[in-house]
Amino acid sequence: MTSRHSQIKLTGAILVVLLLFYSCPFQKITGFPCPGCNMKTSLYYLLKGNLSASLYYHAMAIPTIIYIILCILFRNHKKIIHILLWIWCILMIFYYIYRMLYIFPNDPMIYDGSSLLGVLYEKIILYH
Repeated sequence: MTSRHSQIKLTGAILVVLLLFYSCPFQKITGFPCPGCNMKTSLYYLLKGNLSASLYYHAMAIPTIIYIILCILFRNHKKIIHILLWIWCILMIFYYIYRMLYIFPNDPMIYDGSSLLGVLYEKIILYH
């Protein structure tokens, strides 16, 4: 019983650290937003009850929550979880392509010029 309790505590601690201190490594390196960028902000607004702000930052936050709940409910049915994962991945890819074509580089899909590649580009290419 203590092993299960320890796992729950560890999972909770990891979630707190991720939610409070996590920064997207893809965007920190490339400067471009990743498919999951702004998901945390979207979840924040969803928890505050501001649905329009949540959808503005990332419309896939709600389907992601539904996916997680369904995975928990069907945890013993690997085939169902596999199908749900494929559906979720396809939706994320299409939504990311849409955001990059129609929203980027405007808010909330902004380019981070202080990224590793952005700084290297500025130092090597622009000032060479």
